[in-house]
Amino acid sequence: MNHCTTAPAQPPQAIGKQRPSLQLPKSLLFPFRRRIVDLTERGWFGGRLLRRHIVICGFPRSGSTLLQLMVEACVRDIRTFGRERRGLEMAKYALCSQPYMMTKRPSDIFLIDELRDFYADRFADVRFVLLTRDPRAVLTSFHKSRPGEYYVSPERWRAMYRHWKWACEQPEAIPVRYEDLIANPDAVEHQLTTFLTWRVTRPFREYHTAVPHGFETIALNGLRELDQSNLSRWQKPHYRQRICELLEKELPELPEALIELGYETDDQWTREYLSPMRAAA
Repeated sequence: MNHCTTAPAQPPQAIGKQRPSLQLPKSLLFPFRRRIVDLTERGWFGGRLLRRHIVICGFPRSGSTLLQLMVEACVRDIRTFGRERRGLEMAKYALCSQPYMMTKRPSDIFLIDELRDFYADRFADVRFVLLTRDPRAVLTSFHKSRPGEYYVSPERWRAMYRHWKWACEQPEAIPVRYEDLIANPDAVEHQLTTFLTWRVTRPFREYHTAVPHGFETIALNGLRELDQSNLSRWQKPHYRQRICELLEKELPELPEALIELGYETDDQWTREYLSPMRAAA
């Protein structure tokens, strides 16, 4: 496949989190694990059966863990990990006896070129599922790992947005809206099955009936059936000050981004949040 355009500049490590930190003793085993994977790719130990690596990435708090759970509960013949794992690390070091492998990590959107380069001369290929969500919901979202603190900073969202727009132009990538995943999981299931050619054995909407043992659910803020009531949660009075700060100083380009993403057709919604002088401008 041809690569389309040049990727945006990488954000600082503190925002993009592209590179892993040294983790002992796991890091010491990487050379040994890489050698084993190399041998399986050459046909040793029964050969590496991997045909496609599916990387779920994109905006944080946009359904990546939910989609990961749907895949682990509903798709057959796929190597999964039950938690967030770096795609490039698993490409290099994970043994795989299945035709598909799936990893999930929002920040892997910054490593699309590296992952494509890794698979360029291998039998398997790589595909990217790009999650997105109304930015107002993303930027007012919390995570149990950081109580009382908004999980996604404006700087991180801005860096993600630049890369998300570029990634959507790549032939190996497919965008998925969180809102569609919640409201119409059957359509998303069909869309992904057509693009990825995997085999679904249970409808995505029934994911909660077959949660794999040991699956890490902390990012879901509780396991439950699909619920559309949270789609407009950002409109609650509790988040008014946060939206005002974003519009006034932290992310003034937010109205334009919402129009580009298709969540608004104009900026009329901002009048409720901006100061009277700015709203009238």
